[in-house]
Amino acid sequence: MLLGQLRSEGFELASKTLRCYAEGRDGDWEAICLDLDIAVQGGSFDEVFAFLREAISLYLETVADLPPKERSSLLDRPAPLNIRLKFLTHALRGLFGGSAGDRQWHQFTMPLAA
Repeated sequence: MLLGQLRSEGFELASKTLRCYAEGRDGDWEAICLDLDIAVQGGSFDEVFAFLREAISLYLETVADLPPKERSSLLDRPAPLNIRLKFLTHALRGLFGGSAGDRQWHQFTMPLAA
């Protein structure tokens, strides 16, 4: 419905997989969608994953209700460079076996279904 509507109006996001990551330790987690610059906090990875999925869904519903001319800039809004660099740093540490101390880090994607 929502994503089908966006797709019918020519927006590529309707079939995109969103890049996200979460970072934290017991009771102190944050997750961010790098492609839409949406962030949430929670007490566990499972909690921030669910919160982020819900935040993305609500955001896209709100954007779908806007006039088409206003949607474009709201569907292409990557996180600030310093956040994307933080993500890249964690990804490289993971490739080369680095550690973030007692913090855990998860990279994941969220597919958008029509």
